[in-house]
Amino acid sequence: MKKAKAIASTSKQKTNRVLAILTLCTLAITAIIIGQFIILDKNYNKTLQNGTVINGLNLSGMSKEEAKVILLDNFNEKAQEFELNITDSESQKTWSFDKDDMQVNTDIHTILEISQDREALLSNKETTVDFLSQFNKEGGSINVAFNYIFVGLDEKIEDIIDEVEIEPINSTIEFIPNSDEVFNITESKNGKRVDKIALYNSINEQFLTSNKIDVTLSYIEEIPTITKEYNESLTQKITTFKTNVSDSTGGRKHNVKLALSKFNGFILNPNQTVSFNEIIGEHTTQNGYKTATIIYNGEFTEGIGGGICQASTTLYNALLLSGVEINEVHRHTLPVKYVPLGLDAMVAEHTADLKFTNTSEYPIYIRTYSDSESVGVDIYSHKLDCTYKTRSETIATIKSAGDKIVPDTNGAYSSKVLFKGEYFRISYPKDGYEAKAYLQKYIDGELVEEQEIRHEIYLPQRGVVIEGAEEVPAGITPIDTGVEIIKEE
Repeated sequence: MKKAKAIASTSKQKTNRVLAILTLCTLAITAIIIGQFIILDKNYNKTLQNGTVINGLNLSGMSKEEAKVILLDNFNEKAQEFELNITDSESQKTWSFDKDDMQVNTDIHTILEISQDREALLSNKETTVDFLSQFNKEGGSINVAFNYIFVGLDEKIEDIIDEVEIEPINSTIEFIPNSDEVFNITESKNGKRVDKIALYNSINEQFLTSNKIDVTLSYIEEIPTITKEYNESLTQKITTFKTNVSDSTGGRKHNVKLALSKFNGFILNPNQTVSFNEIIGEHTTQNGYKTATIIYNGEFTEGIGGGICQASTTLYNALLLSGVEINEVHRHTLPVKYVPLGLDAMVAEHTADLKFTNTSEYPIYIRTYSDSESVGVDIYSHKLDCTYKTRSETIATIKSAGDKIVPDTNGAYSSKVLFKGEYFRISYPKDGYEAKAYLQKYIDGELVEEQEIRHEIYLPQRGVVIEGAEEVPAGITPIDTGVEIIKEE
């Protein structure tokens, strides 16, 4: 089922379109008939040609006025004795109609015009195909359909059809991301449509020989446009991706899980574009985020919402592996350890976002989860015709400038260092990198395409060493803490 639409036109809509087309065709025929009438009206007293038979009445050689009187009398007589019984064998219900349920159509001149120029009209294939569904021809005669003669019966028959027809019921999808069964997919149910063509043909066939008509409704089974099997095909697990949080602090771990939970149960519809920042909200304590380590101005420091970038990075990688189009992504200024270089997704309020679009024809269902060791994202949708993998490549290493010595002027580390010449290490220098990331496409296990998606530069980090700020008193020797100062090579 290639690129099937989730919602298609129902059979009833198709029937309405057919009826609309029939109406237009009938109007076109009427216009032709009126045109013929205008031409023939110049010689109104022209008699009907030989062989003109309408509903069994031989009107050959008559003027239209004479024929009109005879037809109208015949139709009124038939109306007095007309009886129509429509039975539904399934419900055992019968609807009956007689002369009190309709009126005779007095628009006889139209029928006469048709019969007068019958051969010309019937030879025009473009105008007779739908026309003959209402006016039947047999040899040299014309049989006018019952519902043209008796005005008002069409509406009553439509009321019966509306009463007995059953709409098909489409299968539905309920996305329950926190349940063992992630999706609850309901069964579809067939509907039934009245076979209107068979119904009207049966009535007209009996109408040729009798005024007392008995017909039984026949049905056409209607299959739902969305079946359970189709919905099951839309809810296949495409990929899963997770990152480690086991060594994160309490506040940071909390923020990662909270941000990622905003996408748990999210449905990304076809052609929908989403902003990560809009979904998770402002990085504030009011929104539940806590203080944790963040990267700011190229350095690790404390701030509200530390860890949110790991949530965006985890989601980003899951989206990549699902073939979702990435519209906006940013690197961290410094390397992060939870994904390879070039595969991170830094976010910051008002300045950096992760944006993505579902370019497929199917909805994408996002489920997120977490435990004490990791956080993860599962993606569900219509099964892909390929699989995706990512690859990271380091192009160059950017050497660190060594340690940065920071005097402990406010005494924050007085328990570790006190005098000048006493040192306490906070962090070691780290090199920076130039890296590229690639998205690989596999079909049947074979690599068929590799696309460069990122080319990033991560800054090197200087080590941080705290030094005591007080002058060394006379006779006192600074404590050797064993910290070796690393200088730029």
